Amino acid sequence: MKEFDSKKILKRYQFITWLFVVVGILIILSAIRIMTIEKNKWVQLSNTLEKDSVVLKPVRGSILSCDGEVLANSMPRYKIYMDFMVGDPKDIKKRDSLWAANIDKICIGLNRIFPSESADSFKFRFAKARKADLRHWEIWHERIDYNTLKAVMKLPILCLSSNKGGFHYEVFNARNHPFQTLASRTIGDLYAGKDSARFGIELSYDSLLRGIDGYSKRRKVMDRFLDIIDVPATAGADIVTTIDVNMQDVAEKAVEDKLIELNANIGIAILMECKTGDVKAIVNLAKGPDGRYREDKNYAVSSLYEPGSVFKTASFMVALDDAVCDTNEVVETGCGIVDMY
Repeated sequence: MKEFDSKKILKRYQFITWLFVVVGILIILSAIRIMTIEKNKWVQLSNTLEKDSVVLKPVRGSILSCDGEVLANSMPRYKIYMDFMVGDPKDIKKRDSLWAANIDKICIGLNRIFPSESADSFKFRFAKARKADLRHWEIWHERIDYNTLKAVMKLPILCLSSNKGGFHYEVFNARNHPFQTLASRTIGDLYAGKDSARFGIELSYDSLLRGIDGYSKRRKVMDRFLDIIDVPATAGADIVTTIDVNMQDVAEKAVEDKLIELNANIGIAILMECKTGDVKAIVNLAKGPDGRYREDKNYAVSSLYEPGSVFKTASFMVALDDAVCDTNEVVETGCGIVDMY
């Protein structure tokens, strides 16, 4: 039997031990370098790969008439942009040739979708933006609906994914009024570009219509960003009003016709159901600088007007009902002037 050579084995163990010591020291030095010298670099990289507490905006609640007709609801609107710096910088020639082959088709297609701007104008703006290598260039200055967005996304290059073609968009919640100006001051509206109420029911019940924000975090996994929802957004509540669309339409038409007949400045009408006290229609029309009548202020609610002759009818009804006077009583008015108190 061969004798065990302990010295030879110990040398091997010493070599392995020193190897681990050296590797451990290198790891510690590398960690110190990352924590100090390269800290900012890795923090910036981390911020591009993940993002915590991303706010999820809820869908704003709808405003309905008494019979369920939609008076106001939220519809998504889109702003479309172009990023001319996407793709591998080494493939600049390939990218330029792709644009050269498709720019005319893109501009003609955009002109067909947005007729107010010519294809040549689109081509000039595209060339100027590409030369400046803009990353968030606005293709169209107005917000568009979903059908228009899908039409734009069928055009060459714009049909590619955002990290290949550069086309991307932002989503906004815009307020939609199916009956247009009907009871517009009573229903209310939002400030353009943000979910902030201006007036009317939109403002009075903003806390209910707005809903509750949700939260998510973004993580980059295998070159793709994933949204991980922590707290889902709670949609806003719907508000059912007492407004009757048909009665509102008839009341607005009647007030407008009388204003035109009298050439008056302001006309107000409130139609109430006597049994329940529900306001079925509320009209506020005022003459604009162009001579047309529109709702620019809720005079029926915000302005202080004496009830005048409208209230006399109610006073006479109470007096007759309580037998304070009757229809045969004659009041001598003399010259028509009497001192009161």
